[in-house]
Amino acid sequence: MSELLGALLTLLLFFLAGICAELFKIWAIAYKRRGYVTKRQLRKIEKWLEVMETRV
Repeated sequence: MSELLGALLTLLLFFLAGICAELFKIWAIAYKRRGYVTKRQLRKIEKWLEVMETRV
């Protein structure tokens, strides 16, 4: 029973991490459109997100 609960919590954690990454990416793109983030910074953010997603 505890193994099943642990597996479900792990899946939930991965799911929430994916949602947070997508929301952060959307936020970064919106800030770039408003001029708060440069194209270079946006590329660095996207690279960082890709690295973090591969680690998960």
